[in-house]
Amino acid sequence: MSSASELKKGSYFIYNGEPVCVVRKEIVVYGTHSHSKLKLFIQGLNKKGERSINLHHTDKVEIVDIIRKTGQIISKAGNKVQIMDNVSYETLDGNAPEGLLNRLNEGDNVIFVEFKGNIQIIEKKQG
Repeated sequence: MSSASELKKGSYFIYNGEPVCVVRKEIVVYGTHSHSKLKLFIQGLNKKGERSINLHHTDKVEIVDIIRKTGQIISKAGNKVQIMDNVSYETLDGNAPEGLLNRLNEGDNVIFVEFKGNIQIIEKKQG
């Protein structure tokens, strides 16, 4: 576990059981004794808007490495999607949020992440 002060813009960490990315980081001074806290603006993997949270500098957070990859959709059945990794040509089973799943078709290029053994499609690539 790392301390919250080690987080930087673009870092991923676990917040409320889900991976989130640090969009912005500010130091805010509270109270009459000038105690400071970190104000982090975070964004979930599938969420477009950002929200803010306040943490003490010494709060422990679990920093995770999340690598964004590109792939191509091979097939779609129900709420499961089969993806071919564009680098390793490996076939993977993944999930997508409901709104994105309806817009995906076979042959589409997508951006996905692997987190704790689960493949999650983040967005459909244009073009």
